Amino acid sequence: MHVHKGVHLQEQMQVTPDSPPPAVHRSILCVDVEGFGGRTNWEQLRARAGLYQALRDALTESGVPSGSCYCEDRGDGAMILVGPDVPKARLAAPFPAVLASMLERHNGSAPPGARIRIRVAVHAGEVHYDVHGVAGCSINTAFRLLEAAPLRDALRGSPGVLALIASEWFYDEVVRQCPAGDAASFRAVDVAVKETRTRGWIRLPDVRADTGRALRLLALHPGTELSVPAAAALLDVPDDAAQAVLTGLRLEERAPGRYRVPAVGDEPAGAERDAALRRLLAWYLGTADNARLLLCPDRVTATLTLPDAPCRPLAFASAAEARRWSESERLNLAAAARAAADEGHHDIAWRLPLALWAFFFLRSPWTDWIDALRTGLASARLIGDDRGIGYALGGLGYASQSRWEFEESADLFTAARDTFVGVGDARGEAWALHGLGYACRRLQRFREAVAHHRRSVRLAREIGDLRGTGHALSALGYAHACLNEFDTSLTCFEQARAIAGETERRAEGWALHGLGYAHQGLRRFDRAAALYRQALDVFTEVGDRPGQGEAYYNLGQTHLHMTRPDAARDCWVKALAIFEDLQTPQTGAVLARLRSLGPA
Repeated sequence: MHVHKGVHLQEQMQVTPDSPPPAVHRSILCVDVEGFGGRTNWEQLRARAGLYQALRDALTESGVPSGSCYCEDRGDGAMILVGPDVPKARLAAPFPAVLASMLERHNGSAPPGARIRIRVAVHAGEVHYDVHGVAGCSINTAFRLLEAAPLRDALRGSPGVLALIASEWFYDEVVRQCPAGDAASFRAVDVAVKETRTRGWIRLPDVRADTGRALRLLALHPGTELSVPAAAALLDVPDDAAQAVLTGLRLEERAPGRYRVPAVGDEPAGAERDAALRRLLAWYLGTADNARLLLCPDRVTATLTLPDAPCRPLAFASAAEARRWSESERLNLAAAARAAADEGHHDIAWRLPLALWAFFFLRSPWTDWIDALRTGLASARLIGDDRGIGYALGGLGYASQSRWEFEESADLFTAARDTFVGVGDARGEAWALHGLGYACRRLQRFREAVAHHRRSVRLAREIGDLRGTGHALSALGYAHACLNEFDTSLTCFEQARAIAGETERRAEGWALHGLGYAHQGLRRFDRAAALYRQALDVFTEVGDRPGQGEAYYNLGQTHLHMTRPDAARDCWVKALAIFEDLQTPQTGAVLARLRSLGPA
């Protein structure tokens, strides 16, 4: 590759200003290294050496002899003119892909500061040589294309190392006429740089993106909008590659990182369709379960992971992050649960409603949850998964409790318990007994509740489930309190709080609430009020709205016992707002309490 030194063509093409040199036709390549100016001098030198080596090797491998090339250095890039003896089709293919491969090879051994990603513009036109180098409108056009904002954006959003832009002339006359040019992978962009207004065609040669296939796969999403990680699951690519595809498709971005699901006539067929949909549904299952483990680890004890694990779900750094994801994906999660059953992925269909427990329990859109649980139960029965049947029955039992249908809940939990006993699942049995005991308490069958919770405690201890033991002890404490056995209930709650301190904050909140309830029963109202306030702090921290409502309600009761009607009213107004928002039956009891106080 011949590099211009400033005067090396003087003897061949020396002219006077009044006699312009004749124009010659050349193919034009312009190259610019991304982020070059922020490097140290040593890093710039390493990057330049790597760039020129990659250019030389790629041109040679693509059938472009070095003797046919003229090069001018641009500091952070280069301009290369290729003579008319070289077919332009070689610059359309295979050169871009080969150059990307050479850059990857360099980056694989280079330190971070010397790694290279580049923009490349390709054009062709008339060029004039003079004593200083070359000039011409075609060269100006090539450099305007290189500086185009859409090209910069394409490289910035690409996981690859090269973003290519072809002039409209080069695309029409060379790329489209070259069978190997992959014209379908280019997208048109408007270019407005300085005085130049033109159209260019952008391609990311090292990013796999079959536009038609990508649209068909993305259209499989059962919702109306999708996130970048959901798109990555469907396309079976990393998140950054999925972002590049979404950007290239120009789908409507309805919110940051969330795109409209495309509507296309044709869908992928057969195995590809099934595999893509399963990846997506498994991604939702795994991500929802990760959210559940942070938000409500006590509510489900089933192992919800799939044996085949077709994709990697999101992980969350905090409960707040998990809650935001659950809220943003609410409609998609409900749609995914329906799609799992409709498409025959029944092993996902019974697990997904249980993984969604955290969101539905804490935010209470009960109708969606009950529909998903019923669908999951049908799926578990269809494939004969007894454990799935047991957990779906238990989930419906908890949903019945949310609507205060405790007879129905007791029947469902009894069926769940019997199912777990039949398959020898002690963990599942303990979980079902927890729900059954609560239903019995609400039905004022307190002795039965104590018996169920005692067995739940024993089973949890036998299998070494510390967290389950703590929850069962809290439940047992409430059962004893219902029998006015407050000293016994205090012991249970103290043990539960000690365990919760080692396991999870939400359980600690309920243990504190139970301690407040026991002290209230023993008429130690100051102590009860302090414990309810501590429980409120925990429930607020972890986002447990039902817990906040219960704590405000009982704190109001305590204030009333202490002849503080205004404080009681304030607590009950807050409890009423929460229960109305959650659409739970406790609303009526709180309204009755407020009316008993008379007008404010």
